[in-house]
Amino acid sequence: MLDISIVIACLLIALLLRLEPLRRLRPLTTPLLMVSAAALAHFVADALDLDPAVHRITEVALVLAVGFLLARGLLMLVFDWILVLRMGIVPPRLMREVVTLGVYLTLAAILLRSLGIEVTGLVATSAVITVVVGLALQQTLGNLLAGLALAWEQRLSIGTWVEFDGRVGVIEQTGWRSLLIRTRLDKRLLVPNSDVGASRITILGSGGNPAAVAIRLGVAYGVPPDAAKEVLTAVAKGIPGVLAEPRPRILTVEWADSAIVYECRLWTRTPWARDDLTDLFLTRAHQALDRAGMEIPFPQRTLHRAPRRPPANTADHRLRAIERSSLFGDIPIEKLAAMAESSRILRFAPGEAVVSVGEKSTALFLVTTGEAAVEVNQREVARMRPGDVFGEIAFLTGSIRTATVRATDSALEVVELDEGSLRSLLEDQKELAEDLAEKMAAHRRHGESLLDESGALVSPAGLVAQFKRQLLRFVGR
Repeated sequence: MLDISIVIACLLIALLLRLEPLRRLRPLTTPLLMVSAAALAHFVADALDLDPAVHRITEVALVLAVGFLLARGLLMLVFDWILVLRMGIVPPRLMREVVTLGVYLTLAAILLRSLGIEVTGLVATSAVITVVVGLALQQTLGNLLAGLALAWEQRLSIGTWVEFDGRVGVIEQTGWRSLLIRTRLDKRLLVPNSDVGASRITILGSGGNPAAVAIRLGVAYGVPPDAAKEVLTAVAKGIPGVLAEPRPRILTVEWADSAIVYECRLWTRTPWARDDLTDLFLTRAHQALDRAGMEIPFPQRTLHRAPRRPPANTADHRLRAIERSSLFGDIPIEKLAAMAESSRILRFAPGEAVVSVGEKSTALFLVTTGEAAVEVNQREVARMRPGDVFGEIAFLTGSIRTATVRATDSALEVVELDEGSLRSLLEDQKELAEDLAEKMAAHRRHGESLLDESGALVSPAGLVAQFKRQLLRFVGR
């Protein structure tokens, strides 16, 4: 009779829960029906005197159904009455589902053990199955843990507008596996919690705090920025949804190729509607700027051609340098022109060597700009300045160089006079060879001394004669 009483009582209570004043208790309907069905099954097993095993099963089912009813009532008491009604705390749905599942499993284990069913041994003997199931549910568990973390932070609640993966939408539902987001195009996105936890999400809010929408546009360079800002500010103030405080701000942010770019920051409580705000602002700005005679330019570029500079390494440049030298200064310019044609300009960085000790001589050099240091045994013995010539003795005698000449602390420019350059000057010009020999001899008296084959110093007259012989021999005469 007890079983029949339980059945009748549960059914009556389930019917009463359909009344409007008791609608908050309607979640208990399912557990009540489960208890009624289990009690009826237990009564039938007793009345028909069925097999003890069947009787045992109905008894366990009844105990579990009653436990399920008690657990559901306890959870409703904690979440719906204490937290929500009394404390004003609305727990996340995911947290409620996880706690509910934990309570059900714990209560089921306690009830089964009270009936003499060993739960611990069952769990211990199914370790392999647990590992396999765990691996299979790895992604699901990841979503569950990520959902728990999101629920704990309580930043992504229902009704919050977010921007995720370039899409703007409002959170409609949070679950243990995913978030449901409804976009502005009324599409629903089901986003796994693990993706939400690993991605950057812009929280646009739910309309409580103002946020700025930044819009950029360009105005022609001929429009003063102050005038452009005045027009754009007036446009921004007339846009529906744009707040008066904070005031719209128009900032000059870039001098672009075709226009001055302004960033218009419009403050609103509906930042998720930025596309609509941008459309209204740009549409009205176009008309306002046109009425004010301010151009919105097409992309354009103005090309300025740099003036052509004559090349520095020209025959005229080399001719002027040779003409200014102490060695060739008195030679008629028409005689030097052919030599300038076959010479070349060389430039050396500070400290760079022009010639080095032990090198074979192939040219002589004329300093045009900068200074050159003459080094013997790594010691500076002389300085060559613009107009000075070095390397002529080794060049004419064919001997190796006995000194290193390098640029000083500044860049050095020299004219290289090679064999062809000198031949073009001396061919069929015997008197020119004599003049050049005298100049070389005078130039050498201020430098290192020249010895004859016996080791004695060569006299000035002998020096001139020796240079003349070397010059004539050089040109094959």
